[in-house]
Amino acid sequence: MNSSEKMIAIAFDLNFRHAAEIFSGVSDYVAEARLEWQLMPLNFGFEVRLMELARSGQLAGAIGTFVSDGWIAGLVEQGVTAVNMFNFSAINSIPNVGPDDEATGRSAAEHLLAQRAKCFAFFGADGVHYTRLREAGFRAGLSDTTNIIELRPGPLLADQIKALPRDDGLLGVFCSNDLCAREFILEAQRQGLQCGRDILVVGVDNDPSESIFAGIGISSFRQPIRETGYKSAQALHELLTQGHLSSDLNLQTPSQLIPRASSLAKGRARIAQQAANLLHDNLANSELEMEQIAHSVGVSRRVLELALKAQLNTSPYQLLSKARLKLAQQLLKTTTLPIMEIGTRCGYPEPHHFSAWFKKQTSVAPKTYRDAQSVS
Repeated sequence: MNSSEKMIAIAFDLNFRHAAEIFSGVSDYVAEARLEWQLMPLNFGFEVRLMELARSGQLAGAIGTFVSDGWIAGLVEQGVTAVNMFNFSAINSIPNVGPDDEATGRSAAEHLLAQRAKCFAFFGADGVHYTRLREAGFRAGLSDTTNIIELRPGPLLADQIKALPRDDGLLGVFCSNDLCAREFILEAQRQGLQCGRDILVVGVDNDPSESIFAGIGISSFRQPIRETGYKSAQALHELLTQGHLSSDLNLQTPSQLIPRASSLAKGRARIAQQAANLLHDNLANSELEMEQIAHSVGVSRRVLELALKAQLNTSPYQLLSKARLKLAQQLLKTTTLPIMEIGTRCGYPEPHHFSAWFKKQTSVAPKTYRDAQSVS
Protein backbone atom coordinates (compact mmCIF):
# COMPACT_ATOMS: atom_id res chain seq x y z
CA MET A 1 0.00 0.00 0.00
CA ASN A 2 1.54 3.34 -1.05
CA SER A 3 1.53 6.42 1.20
CA SER A 4 -1.55 7.96 -0.44
CA GLU A 5 -3.73 4.85 -0.16
CA LYS A 6 -6.18 4.38 2.70
CA MET A 7 -7.19 0.95 3.96
CA ILE A 8 -10.96 0.75 4.42
CA ALA A 9 -12.59 -2.28 6.01
CA ILE A 10 -16.08 -3.37 4.95
CA ALA A 11 -17.42 -5.53 7.76
CA PHE A 12 -20.78 -7.13 7.13
CA ASP A 13 -21.76 -10.02 9.40
CA LEU A 14 -24.67 -11.30 7.32
CA ASN A 15 -25.33 -13.39 4.22
CA PHE A 16 -22.92 -13.37 1.29
CA ARG A 17 -25.55 -12.12 -1.18
CA HIS A 18 -25.98 -8.88 0.75
CA ALA A 19 -22.26 -8.61 1.43
CA ALA A 20 -21.52 -8.76 -2.29
CA GLU A 21 -24.06 -6.01 -3.04
CA ILE A 22 -22.64 -3.83 -0.26
CA PHE A 23 -19.11 -4.28 -1.61
CA SER A 24 -20.28 -3.44 -5.15
CA GLY A 25 -21.96 -0.24 -3.92
CA VAL A 26 -18.81 0.85 -2.06
CA SER A 27 -16.67 0.03 -5.10
CA ASP A 28 -18.95 2.10 -7.34
CA TYR A 29 -18.49 5.18 -5.17
CA VAL A 30 -14.74 4.66 -4.87
CA ALA A 31 -14.45 4.45 -8.67
CA GLU A 32 -16.67 7.50 -9.30
CA ALA A 33 -14.86 9.62 -6.70
CA ARG A 34 -11.46 8.32 -7.89
CA LEU A 35 -10.35 7.47 -4.38
CA GLU A 36 -7.19 5.60 -3.53
CA TRP A 37 -8.84 3.25 -1.09
CA GLN A 38 -7.70 -0.30 -0.51
CA LEU A 39 -10.93 -2.15 0.33
CA MET A 40 -10.71 -4.98 2.86
CA PRO A 41 -13.90 -7.11 2.93
CA LEU A 42 -14.58 -8.87 6.23
CA ASN A 43 -17.51 -11.21 6.84
CA PHE A 44 -18.74 -13.52 9.61
CA GLY A 45 -17.00 -12.93 12.95
CA PHE A 46 -15.18 -9.85 11.71
CA GLU A 47 -14.74 -8.19 15.13
CA VAL A 48 -11.36 -9.69 16.08
CA ARG A 49 -9.77 -9.11 12.67
CA LEU A 50 -11.14 -5.57 12.46
CA MET A 51 -9.68 -4.62 15.83
CA GLU A 52 -6.33 -6.17 14.86
CA LEU A 53 -6.26 -3.95 11.77
CA ALA A 54 -7.19 -0.92 13.85
CA ARG A 55 -4.40 -1.54 16.37
CA SER A 56 -1.88 -2.04 13.55
CA GLY A 57 -2.32 1.59 12.49
CA GLN A 58 -3.07 0.54 8.91
CA LEU A 59 -6.81 1.14 9.03
CA ALA A 60 -8.21 4.58 8.15
CA GLY A 61 -11.92 3.78 8.08
CA ALA A 62 -14.51 1.08 8.56
CA ILE A 63 -18.01 0.51 7.21
CA GLY A 64 -19.94 -2.18 9.02
CA THR A 65 -22.87 -3.56 10.99
CA PHE A 66 -21.67 -2.88 14.51
CA VAL A 67 -23.03 -4.27 17.77
CA SER A 68 -22.79 -1.31 20.14
CA ASP A 69 -21.49 2.20 20.71
CA GLY A 70 -19.10 0.74 23.28
CA TRP A 71 -17.50 -1.52 20.69
CA ILE A 72 -17.22 1.36 18.22
CA ALA A 73 -15.43 3.41 20.89
CA GLY A 74 -12.56 0.92 20.64
CA LEU A 75 -12.19 1.69 16.92
CA VAL A 76 -12.34 5.44 17.48
CA GLU A 77 -9.63 5.20 20.16
CA GLN A 78 -7.35 3.74 17.48
CA GLY A 79 -8.05 6.70 15.15
CA VAL A 80 -10.45 4.79 12.88
CA THR A 81 -13.40 6.67 11.34
CA ALA A 82 -16.48 4.49 11.09
CA VAL A 83 -19.95 4.38 9.52
CA ASN A 84 -22.66 1.94 10.64
CA MET A 85 -25.00 0.17 8.19
CA PHE A 86 -28.59 -0.85 8.85
CA ASN A 87 -30.26 -0.89 12.24
CA PHE A 88 -29.18 -4.20 13.74
CA SER A 89 -28.26 -2.35 16.93
CA ALA A 90 -29.17 1.11 18.24
CA ILE A 91 -26.01 3.04 17.26
CA ASN A 92 -25.79 6.72 18.21
CA SER A 93 -22.09 7.58 18.17
CA ILE A 94 -21.52 7.37 14.39
CA PRO A 95 -23.69 7.90 11.29
CA ASN A 96 -26.06 5.08 10.37
CA VAL A 97 -26.81 4.38 6.69
CA GLY A 98 -29.60 2.12 5.51
CA PRO A 99 -33.31 1.76 4.87
CA ASP A 100 -35.87 3.83 6.70
CA ASP A 101 -37.29 0.98 8.77
CA GLU A 102 -40.14 3.01 10.25
CA ALA A 103 -41.21 4.03 6.74
CA THR A 104 -41.11 0.34 5.77
CA GLY A 105 -43.54 -0.44 8.58
CA ARG A 106 -45.87 2.39 7.53
CA SER A 107 -45.84 1.16 3.93
CA ALA A 108 -46.72 -2.35 5.09
CA ALA A 109 -49.71 -0.97 6.98
CA GLU A 110 -50.86 1.04 3.95
CA HIS A 111 -50.64 -2.01 1.70
CA LEU A 112 -52.57 -4.28 4.05
CA LEU A 113 -55.24 -1.63 4.55
CA ALA A 114 -55.54 -1.27 0.76
CA GLN A 115 -56.07 -5.03 0.56
CA ARG A 116 -58.92 -4.60 3.09
CA ALA A 117 -57.39 -6.36 6.06
CA LYS A 118 -59.68 -5.93 9.09
CA CYS A 119 -57.35 -6.93 11.93
CA PHE A 120 -53.57 -6.85 12.22
CA ALA A 121 -50.56 -8.63 13.71
CA PHE A 122 -46.81 -8.04 13.83
CA PHE A 123 -44.43 -11.02 13.86
CA GLY A 124 -40.74 -10.60 14.69
CA ALA A 125 -37.96 -11.22 17.20
CA ASP A 126 -37.34 -8.65 19.94
CA GLY A 127 -33.54 -8.79 19.87
CA VAL A 128 -32.89 -6.75 16.71
CA HIS A 129 -33.24 -2.96 16.65
CA TYR A 130 -34.79 -2.85 13.17
CA THR A 131 -37.61 -5.11 14.40
CA ARG A 132 -38.67 -2.48 16.93
CA LEU A 133 -38.42 0.29 14.31
CA ARG A 134 -40.50 -1.63 11.77
CA GLU A 135 -43.11 -2.45 14.37
CA ALA A 136 -43.26 1.21 15.44
CA GLY A 137 -43.77 2.27 11.82
CA PHE A 138 -46.44 -0.39 11.35
CA ARG A 139 -48.33 0.90 14.38
CA ALA A 140 -47.99 4.48 13.14
CA GLY A 141 -49.50 3.48 9.79
CA LEU A 142 -52.65 2.18 11.45
CA SER A 143 -55.32 3.92 13.48
CA ASP A 144 -54.48 4.71 17.11
CA THR A 145 -57.45 2.57 18.12
CA THR A 146 -56.34 -0.47 16.09
CA ASN A 147 -55.42 -3.47 18.21
CA ILE A 148 -52.22 -5.07 16.92
CA ILE A 149 -51.52 -8.66 17.96
CA GLU A 150 -47.86 -9.28 18.81
CA LEU A 151 -46.42 -12.61 17.67
CA ARG A 152 -42.92 -13.89 18.48
CA PRO A 153 -40.87 -16.70 16.88
CA GLY A 154 -40.21 -19.87 18.79
CA PRO A 155 -41.78 -23.16 19.83
CA LEU A 156 -45.03 -21.44 20.87
CA LEU A 157 -45.78 -20.07 17.40
CA ALA A 158 -48.37 -22.76 16.70
CA ASP A 159 -50.25 -21.84 19.88
CA GLN A 160 -50.07 -18.14 19.03
CA ILE A 161 -51.57 -18.74 15.58
CA LYS A 162 -54.24 -21.01 17.05
CA ALA A 163 -55.32 -18.12 19.28
CA LEU A 164 -55.70 -15.67 16.39
CA PRO A 165 -59.21 -14.34 15.64
CA ARG A 166 -60.88 -16.36 12.89
CA ASP A 167 -64.16 -14.50 12.36
CA ASP A 168 -63.09 -10.84 12.29
CA GLY A 169 -62.23 -10.64 8.59
CA LEU A 170 -58.88 -10.77 6.82
CA LEU A 171 -55.87 -10.73 9.16
CA GLY A 172 -52.98 -8.59 7.90
CA VAL A 173 -49.61 -9.78 9.23
CA PHE A 174 -46.40 -7.75 8.89
CA CYS A 175 -43.30 -9.87 9.52
CA SER A 176 -39.93 -8.32 10.37
CA ASN A 177 -38.22 -10.40 7.65
CA ASP A 178 -38.95 -13.06 5.03
CA LEU A 179 -37.79 -15.90 7.29
CA CYS A 180 -40.50 -14.97 9.80
CA ALA A 181 -43.00 -14.63 6.95
CA ARG A 182 -42.21 -18.13 5.69
CA GLU A 183 -42.47 -19.64 9.20
CA PHE A 184 -45.80 -17.93 9.79
CA ILE A 185 -47.26 -18.98 6.42
CA LEU A 186 -46.27 -22.64 6.81
CA GLU A 187 -47.68 -22.91 10.32
CA ALA A 188 -50.85 -21.03 9.34
CA GLN A 189 -51.35 -23.40 6.41
CA ARG A 190 -50.95 -26.39 8.72
CA GLN A 191 -53.84 -24.94 10.72
CA GLY A 192 -56.03 -24.52 7.64
CA LEU A 193 -55.51 -20.80 7.03
CA GLN A 194 -54.94 -19.60 3.46
CA CYS A 195 -53.22 -16.49 2.14
CA GLY A 196 -55.71 -14.27 0.35
CA ARG A 197 -58.72 -15.90 2.01
CA ASP A 198 -57.90 -15.73 5.74
CA ILE A 199 -54.53 -13.99 6.07
CA LEU A 200 -52.40 -11.44 4.21
CA VAL A 201 -48.66 -11.65 4.88
CA VAL A 202 -45.85 -9.16 4.15
CA GLY A 203 -42.13 -9.69 4.84
CA VAL A 204 -38.87 -7.82 4.36
CA ASP A 205 -35.68 -8.66 2.36
CA ASN A 206 -37.16 -9.92 -0.93
CA ASP A 207 -35.42 -13.29 -0.50
CA PRO A 208 -36.61 -15.63 -3.31
CA SER A 209 -35.57 -18.75 -1.40
CA GLU A 210 -38.10 -18.04 1.36
CA SER A 211 -40.91 -17.86 -1.22
CA ILE A 212 -39.78 -21.19 -2.67
CA PHE A 213 -39.88 -22.94 0.70
CA ALA A 214 -43.15 -21.24 1.67
CA GLY A 215 -44.76 -22.57 -1.51
CA ILE A 216 -46.19 -19.12 -2.32
CA GLY A 217 -44.77 -15.81 -3.48
CA ILE A 218 -44.11 -13.73 -0.36
CA SER A 219 -44.89 -10.03 -0.63
CA SER A 220 -41.73 -8.36 0.54
CA PHE A 221 -39.76 -5.14 0.72
CA ARG A 222 -36.70 -5.00 -1.52
CA GLN A 223 -33.97 -3.44 0.61
CA PRO A 224 -31.61 -0.85 -0.98
CA ILE A 225 -28.53 -2.97 -0.28
CA ARG A 226 -26.24 -1.70 -3.04
CA GLU A 227 -27.36 1.89 -2.46
CA THR A 228 -26.54 1.49 1.23
CA GLY A 229 -22.98 0.50 0.32
CA TYR A 230 -22.67 3.49 -2.02
CA LYS A 231 -23.99 5.99 0.52
CA SER A 232 -21.87 4.48 3.31
CA ALA A 233 -18.75 5.07 1.23
CA GLN A 234 -19.90 8.61 0.45
CA ALA A 235 -20.50 9.32 4.15
CA LEU A 236 -17.12 7.86 5.15
CA HIS A 237 -15.38 9.92 2.46
CA GLU A 238 -16.93 13.13 3.80
CA LEU A 239 -15.98 12.25 7.38
CA LEU A 240 -12.39 11.50 6.39
CA THR A 241 -11.96 14.69 4.34
CA GLN A 242 -14.25 17.21 6.09
CA GLY A 243 -14.73 15.79 9.57
CA HIS A 244 -18.53 16.05 9.22
CA LEU A 245 -21.37 15.17 6.87
CA SER A 246 -22.93 17.62 4.43
CA SER A 247 -26.47 18.62 5.31
CA ASP A 248 -27.88 17.38 1.98
CA LEU A 249 -26.67 13.79 2.38
CA ASN A 250 -29.76 11.68 3.14
CA LEU A 251 -28.58 8.55 4.92
CA GLN A 252 -32.01 6.86 5.15
CA THR A 253 -33.40 5.37 1.94
CA PRO A 254 -36.80 3.82 1.16
CA SER A 255 -37.44 0.14 0.60
CA GLN A 256 -39.68 -0.97 -2.27
CA LEU A 257 -42.63 -3.27 -1.68
CA ILE A 258 -42.98 -6.12 -4.20
CA PRO A 259 -46.57 -7.38 -3.76
CA ARG A 260 -47.06 -11.10 -4.37
CA ALA A 261 -49.71 -13.71 -3.67
CA SER A 262 -49.14 -13.87 0.11
CA SER A 263 -50.67 -10.41 0.70
CA LEU A 264 -53.11 -10.05 -2.17
CA ALA A 265 -56.78 -10.64 -1.57
CA LYS A 266 -58.51 -13.07 -3.89
CA GLY A 267 -59.94 -11.72 -7.13
CA ARG A 268 -58.92 -8.94 -9.49
CA ALA A 269 -56.39 -7.35 -7.12
CA ARG A 270 -54.30 -10.51 -7.06
CA ILE A 271 -54.57 -11.05 -10.82
CA ALA A 272 -53.53 -7.45 -11.59
CA GLN A 273 -50.56 -7.45 -9.23
CA GLN A 274 -49.28 -10.87 -10.30
CA ALA A 275 -49.47 -9.76 -13.93
CA ALA A 276 -47.66 -6.49 -13.13
CA ASN A 277 -44.89 -8.42 -11.36
CA LEU A 278 -44.48 -10.75 -14.35
CA LEU A 279 -44.35 -7.82 -16.78
CA HIS A 280 -41.64 -6.10 -14.74
CA ASP A 281 -39.64 -9.34 -14.52
CA ASN A 282 -39.72 -9.77 -18.31
CA LEU A 283 -38.96 -6.28 -19.62
CA ALA A 284 -36.02 -7.58 -21.65
CA ASN A 285 -38.14 -10.15 -23.48
CA SER A 286 -38.82 -8.56 -26.87
CA GLU A 287 -41.23 -11.38 -27.79
CA LEU A 288 -43.36 -11.13 -24.66
CA GLU A 289 -47.04 -11.75 -25.40
CA MET A 290 -50.00 -10.93 -23.18
CA GLU A 291 -51.29 -14.48 -23.66
CA GLN A 292 -48.14 -15.73 -21.90
CA ILE A 293 -48.75 -13.43 -18.94
CA ALA A 294 -52.42 -14.41 -18.73
CA HIS A 295 -51.52 -18.12 -18.89
CA SER A 296 -48.90 -17.70 -16.13
CA VAL A 297 -51.46 -15.98 -13.90
CA GLY A 298 -54.04 -18.65 -14.73
CA VAL A 299 -56.69 -16.50 -16.41
CA SER A 300 -57.83 -15.60 -19.91
CA ARG A 301 -56.48 -12.55 -21.68
CA ARG A 302 -59.85 -10.83 -21.32
CA VAL A 303 -59.95 -11.41 -17.56
CA LEU A 304 -56.39 -10.04 -17.34
CA GLU A 305 -57.35 -6.91 -19.25
CA LEU A 306 -60.39 -6.32 -17.04
CA ALA A 307 -58.38 -6.82 -13.85
CA LEU A 308 -55.67 -4.34 -14.91
CA LYS A 309 -58.29 -1.80 -15.96
CA ALA A 310 -60.21 -2.12 -12.69
CA GLN A 311 -57.20 -2.14 -10.35
CA LEU A 312 -54.56 -0.04 -12.13
CA ASN A 313 -56.64 1.83 -14.73
CA THR A 314 -54.39 0.70 -17.55
CA SER A 315 -54.04 -1.93 -20.26
CA PRO A 316 -51.37 -4.66 -20.39
CA TYR A 317 -49.48 -2.93 -23.20
CA GLN A 318 -49.64 0.49 -21.51
CA LEU A 319 -48.31 -1.03 -18.30
CA LEU A 320 -45.47 -2.75 -20.17
CA SER A 321 -44.56 0.39 -22.12
CA LYS A 322 -44.50 2.57 -18.99
CA ALA A 323 -42.32 0.07 -17.15
CA ARG A 324 -39.86 -0.15 -20.05
CA LEU A 325 -39.70 3.64 -20.33
CA LYS A 326 -39.06 4.02 -16.61
CA LEU A 327 -36.24 1.47 -16.77
CA ALA A 328 -34.72 3.11 -19.85
CA GLN A 329 -34.75 6.56 -18.22
CA GLN A 330 -33.25 5.19 -15.03
CA LEU A 331 -30.41 3.42 -16.86
CA LEU A 332 -29.69 6.43 -19.06
CA LYS A 333 -29.58 8.69 -16.02
CA THR A 334 -27.65 6.54 -13.54
CA THR A 335 -25.33 4.34 -15.63
CA THR A 336 -22.79 4.60 -18.41
CA LEU A 337 -24.12 1.50 -20.19
CA PRO A 338 -24.08 1.73 -24.00
CA ILE A 339 -27.43 2.75 -25.42
CA MET A 340 -27.58 -0.54 -27.35
CA GLU A 341 -27.32 -2.47 -24.06
CA ILE A 342 -30.03 -0.32 -22.46
CA GLY A 343 -32.32 -0.98 -25.41
CA THR A 344 -31.75 -4.72 -25.06
CA ARG A 345 -32.59 -4.61 -21.35
CA CYS A 346 -35.80 -2.78 -22.18
CA GLY A 347 -36.96 -5.27 -24.81
CA TYR A 348 -35.64 -3.44 -27.90
CA PRO A 349 -32.54 -5.32 -29.10
CA GLU A 350 -32.43 -3.34 -32.37
CA PRO A 351 -30.83 0.08 -31.60
CA HIS A 352 -32.84 2.04 -34.19
CA HIS A 353 -36.11 0.56 -32.91
CA PHE A 354 -35.21 1.52 -29.35
CA SER A 355 -34.24 5.06 -30.35
CA ALA A 356 -37.42 5.56 -32.38
CA TRP A 357 -39.61 4.20 -29.56
CA PHE A 358 -37.85 6.26 -26.88
CA LYS A 359 -38.14 9.45 -28.94
CA LYS A 360 -41.83 8.80 -29.52
CA GLN A 361 -42.36 8.48 -25.75
CA THR A 362 -40.22 11.44 -24.62
CA SER A 363 -39.78 13.63 -27.74
CA VAL A 364 -35.97 13.30 -27.45
CA ALA A 365 -33.44 10.67 -28.51
CA PRO A 366 -31.81 8.50 -25.81
CA LYS A 367 -28.42 10.23 -26.17
CA THR A 368 -30.02 13.66 -25.90
CA TYR A 369 -31.90 12.58 -22.79
CA ARG A 370 -28.69 11.23 -21.18
CA ASP A 371 -26.72 14.39 -22.02
CA ALA A 372 -29.44 16.60 -20.54
CA GLN A 373 -29.40 14.58 -17.32
CA SER A 374 -25.63 14.85 -16.95
CA VAL A 375 -25.76 18.62 -17.47
CA SER A 376 -28.47 19.10 -14.84
